[in-house]
Amino acid sequence: MTSTNVAASEQDRDKRRRRGALVRFGLAGVAVLGVGAAVTSAAWTDDAWFAGSASAAEVELQGSIDGSTWYDADTNGSGIAVAIPEQELAGLNQGADETVTLHLKNDGNTPLTLGSGTVTTDSGDPTSVFAGAKPATAQISAAPASELAAGATTTATLRITTPADWPADYQGKTGELTVQFTGQS
Repeated sequence: MTSTNVAASEQDRDKRRRRGALVRFGLAGVAVLGVGAAVTSAAWTDDAWFAGSASAAEVELQGSIDGSTWYDADTNGSGIAVAIPEQELAGLNQGADETVTLHLKNDGNTPLTLGSGTVTTDSGDPTSVFAGAKPATAQISAAPASELAAGATTTATLRITTPADWPADYQGKTGELTVQFTGQS
């Protein structure tokens, strides 16, 4: 080879090396710019926030004897019960069949499922009309509506009966009873 060809060949190699170095440097620069762009785009964010308040349901089952005066009769033990007027169940005799209409109202803000109602008497007291061999009986009829909408009312009936052959032993005796309804949401 001639010295001109060798010199030209070395020049070509130098150009290729420089060009290769420039290409690598350019690719490195593009990579740095790409990472920088990714870092920059990751810094651009936006949020969506939500806020609100929550409230619990109000459950309030009220009772009434007349259907117009309502009571929050939540317990019997502390005296907060709807009183059945004495005259409603006074003077029981043989074959008595007395009824009292009990009114219920959902004064809360959520529907209530009504229980069938329970009657508790003082049948353990030997001086009670609800004790002995032939006692008076107390029964509650289920309210016609088993689900009571908020603000709605319904009724149930308390029925007191005595046997037709109620013994004279019951004369002058008294008895106590409690009627309880439960409304559940």
